Amino acid sequence: MIEPKKIETDDNKLDSKIFENEIKVTVLITSISQRDITIETAQYYSDMCNEVILVDEQKPHLSNADVENLNYKGIKYIPYGEGSNLSLTSTYEKRLIAANHSNNKYIVHSNHDERYTYNGLIKCINELENDKKLAFCVGQCIAIRKNTSGIYFTRSYENLSGYLNINKVDGRLYYHAEKYAPIGHYGVWRRNAYIKASEKTVMIHNKMPSVTMMEEVIFELAADLTGNSKAISDLYWIRNRINPPLGHSTDKGEHILRTIETKLLILLDDYDVQIENIIDKFRNSHFAFIRPNLASKFILVLKKCVRIFIKKKQVDDIHALLDDSGIKYEKNDLSNIFKSIHSLL
Repeated sequence: MIEPKKIETDDNKLDSKIFENEIKVTVLITSISQRDITIETAQYYSDMCNEVILVDEQKPHLSNADVENLNYKGIKYIPYGEGSNLSLTSTYEKRLIAANHSNNKYIVHSNHDERYTYNGLIKCINELENDKKLAFCVGQCIAIRKNTSGIYFTRSYENLSGYLNINKVDGRLYYHAEKYAPIGHYGVWRRNAYIKASEKTVMIHNKMPSVTMMEEVIFELAADLTGNSKAISDLYWIRNRINPPLGHSTDKGEHILRTIETKLLILLDDYDVQIENIIDKFRNSHFAFIRPNLASKFILVLKKCVRIFIKKKQVDDIHALLDDSGIKYEKNDLSNIFKSIHSLL
């Protein structure tokens, strides 16, 4: 088991008890634009993880002097020269490139402007160490937001609460489709399993190039093919909802499901899985941009009204939100994260 220890730090650094022991995990970070924010994220992880790899698509690439500066801080910089747009293939390909350059048995991908907690990473690695059948593990998530009134917080991906997917392959796929959360995208992985799932995803996107709002589920279900997964009850992930997202598509409609179904036929060709069962679970779950039938549409509208009513009271006390959500956390983790994203607040 990995245990954090107390240390003394300068006021100018992230003052936490955690940095005496670096986590033996490779953090994969990719950049399309917003390179300055991406580098800030890489530096956050380089303070606590023993390997950080940044694959950068933004042009012009960094100068040799800038690259040397990143290397000095323990960040490996890889220029990505093939992609020139926001294609899904380049997104997963960049992560795959980074994974193939990693030297640890555990890896995790991070968005360019978001944060995992030190203790969340530690706890996920401990789960993987203790259960060799787990392919990946994630923790609980909250989002930080901002409006004219200031900073506030919301619970994200409530389906991560109690998430435990330890069935046979078909059972894992059905469970994930019904209780959907992007656990594969943001979990701590065994390196070989991550590369395997990424290779399948890139292969399918190359065969059928498309950019829909459901493309992520191809990787998520490819992840299920590699092994079991779970979500721990500890705070793991702070979603950044202040920095504007870089979306790929605003397309809506039932045809999105048909596109995904065709891709799943490729992914699951060697498995005895009822793909229509998976599609039905997607249709009836959390993807509001799919045009449902009249009854389902009424239910979605009703749920939306309930969410709007509940969110009228904005939570500006992150500790209260975490306590009310039953999420375990370390106060030092929060302090470190807020200091690392101060420029966005």
